[in-house]
Amino acid sequence: MNEVNDRWIRISGISLLLLLDLYSYQVFVKPIGLDTLKYFIEFLLLTALTWETNRWIMGKFRHWYPHLSQTRKRILLILLVCWVSSILIDWLDMIVVDSLDFHTPYPVSAYVNSIPGALLTSVLIVGAQEAVYYFDRLIKSEKEAEALKKENLQTQLDSLKQQVNPHFLFNSLNTLSYLIGDDADKAEEFLDELCKVYRYLLRTNEHELTSLTTELQFIRSYFHLLKTRYGDSLQLKLAIEPHYETYLLPSLTLQLLIENAVKHNVIEKTQPLIVEIRTQPDGLLTVKNNLQKRPQHIPSTQIGLLNIATKFRLLKQRDILVRETGNEFAVTIPLMTAGSPGAYL
Repeated sequence: MNEVNDRWIRISGISLLLLLDLYSYQVFVKPIGLDTLKYFIEFLLLTALTWETNRWIMGKFRHWYPHLSQTRKRILLILLVCWVSSILIDWLDMIVVDSLDFHTPYPVSAYVNSIPGALLTSVLIVGAQEAVYYFDRLIKSEKEAEALKKENLQTQLDSLKQQVNPHFLFNSLNTLSYLIGDDADKAEEFLDELCKVYRYLLRTNEHELTSLTTELQFIRSYFHLLKTRYGDSLQLKLAIEPHYETYLLPSLTLQLLIENAVKHNVIEKTQPLIVEIRTQPDGLLTVKNNLQKRPQHIPSTQIGLLNIATKFRLLKQRDILVRETGNEFAVTIPLMTAGSPGAYL
């Protein structure tokens, strides 16, 4: 709430409520003097306190119910709590004024009339603040969507650069050429998986997010190409709970993580590289591999991990977790449901 630039709506709203209070008590028709000054000071403090208290309550509820799907519930609860708080503030004001003999005492009817009056005040405050909040959120969402689109295009470009480069094509075609002369059936299978990989890479332009099942289908084809080259020196283990198969994640996330593992680790028969993809409780997915860094260390730009982290941040998800021990490297990412913030993209 506090990051929303709502200063002008607060000043305008408090001023409007102040004028309404002065009008309802007919302060304008009274001679200007000490009594009118007292009413002005009282109502100014009262309206400012009411507005700021209601605004603080709204900020708390936005923190407790941040999702778009919770909007109706959040607003109803806000209205109820703000109404009660506005009544209590009005009653406290009248009690303090009467006890201090600040001006003419309030009659009992004033306490009763403050109940519907507080409701109207709360509706005005909540409506005004929600309008500002919604507009601010809309602007931020548009900016974040544009940033995510650019980030997605950059990720796709980086991925295509990694895959569609002379080195990758040379290795793939060299492997295919060898298989054609040695095992035609395997060559046909390899070519089929290669087509699936490129077809998926080209289709990622259509959607920023994909289901875990779809991403894993792509990974199986991608890993088939790698395994044809490395054989039993490269292994993939999947431990996916069926419950999470429909969950969403940014396209090519798993490919980037596997590419990282292959790029920076030794892959030999005596030192096989084992990549494991496993779902965790609370909607998390971990990609880990045994750590066996190449003797000739390849400089890491961390661009792949940075792109992944940026995407999840723009999607309003939890931060990714990167953990490296003496013998293991693991990256844990959050999976998204259809109702998650950012899942509409």
